[in-house]
Amino acid sequence: MKQKNVTFYHGAAALGLMVLIMFSSIALFGAALQIPLIFGCAAVGLIAVQAGFSWEELMGSMTKGVSRSMEALLILMLIGVLVGTWIACGTVPTMIYYGLTFCSAKIFVPVTLLLCLLVACVIGSWGTIGTMGIAFMGIGTALQIPAPVTAGCIVSGAYLGEIISPLTDASNLMSAITGEPVFRISKKLVRPAMAALAIALILYVLVGVKYANPGGMAMEGEIDSLLGGLRSSFAISPLALIPLAVVGTCMALKAPAIPAVLAGILSSMVLAIFQQHVSLDALLDICYHGFHSDSGMETLDQLLSAGGMAEMLNTISIIILAMCFGGIMEHTGLINAAISPLAARLKRFSSLNAVTIFSSIGLNVILPNQYLAISLPAQMYGKAWEAHDMERSDLGAALLGSGAVTSLLIPWNTCGIYITKMLGVSPAEFAPYAFFCLLLPVFMIWSGRKKTKMAVLKRQASGERG
Repeated sequence: MKQKNVTFYHGAAALGLMVLIMFSSIALFGAALQIPLIFGCAAVGLIAVQAGFSWEELMGSMTKGVSRSMEALLILMLIGVLVGTWIACGTVPTMIYYGLTFCSAKIFVPVTLLLCLLVACVIGSWGTIGTMGIAFMGIGTALQIPAPVTAGCIVSGAYLGEIISPLTDASNLMSAITGEPVFRISKKLVRPAMAALAIALILYVLVGVKYANPGGMAMEGEIDSLLGGLRSSFAISPLALIPLAVVGTCMALKAPAIPAVLAGILSSMVLAIFQQHVSLDALLDICYHGFHSDSGMETLDQLLSAGGMAEMLNTISIIILAMCFGGIMEHTGLINAAISPLAARLKRFSSLNAVTIFSSIGLNVILPNQYLAISLPAQMYGKAWEAHDMERSDLGAALLGSGAVTSLLIPWNTCGIYITKMLGVSPAEFAPYAFFCLLLPVFMIWSGRKKTKMAVLKRQASGERG
């Protein structure tokens, strides 16, 4: 058997090559994320072979990496089904309807954030921005609210929902990478996220009052049109929120993610058949292909045409390839060789936490994609976090609370490009008003300092008892 000799230079070269391939492919040529991931895995594999690993060992490494993500992949497929059936049974339309009912000119800005948050918890940030976001941009323009202000609160709400919901892509990717249950990661994010949200809401209320149009007639007309379209297409009723209550109850009872999502799907299918009068064959088609709205209203049809297992296959392919890369890096020792000199210098957890967060934000700039910006640091610093007696769920929360919410602030990041295309406002313009996205990384760093202080006090107390 060939002797293995993995050095710092092997690990650094592997990371450097992946960064170079990803940045050049996405930023310069606009390639789909899967393609540079394949070439990146090939390049890293060649480095591992040069370090003494065989093809069989590389395959074993990739298999181990992918196998760790199997639960998250199954959850993602079920989430696609869930989104489609929740629209079909009226859950998502009812949430939107009740939210718009309470919308008025003076509170338009904070209400926009909260509605985008609710919808993003179900369909994710990109789906929310491409639907509710477009609708609110039109309403904001009619109210003469500056486009960057409206865009800033849209993305704040959308990405808050993206990171705290156990139903979204980013949360389940983080679960796959860290090996921690998605509900546990979401729970760890609640306290810092709510603190950042509270401050953001105060700022949005102040901004909204400044720009509020007292008449608000244009906004009322747009909202009335959306409300009418929802009423004509769905039976709007509190009963439609039963599937939401079912999933919430499962979460409160700490049920595993897969049974909880299945319960949400089954309850929504029953509701769709008996309340919305959807046929069983149509419902089964929705489970795979998603719901397709044909109300005749462009905004409403864009908003409610979503879901289905097929919609999740793109994200699933990204996760599989990312886990192949992570498997090679982890199980060949390349990742440990690359970051061990840095990790050895971080004596306090607060320093490690800050480096992890800044690494994730930096990778958003140079890779540039939020999936890689949150998954790569998790693989890089996972063992270092464990050495500080910290759970991997804390690591997942830190990365979602930094890398995921800052990806949209980078103009050449895939998230920034998508938002510019959908909302017509560049990150350079809306970033000063994306209050939540700017505040949360600060709270995540503060959270690390607090945990370090608690650990010191615990050690001191243990010494005194000894």
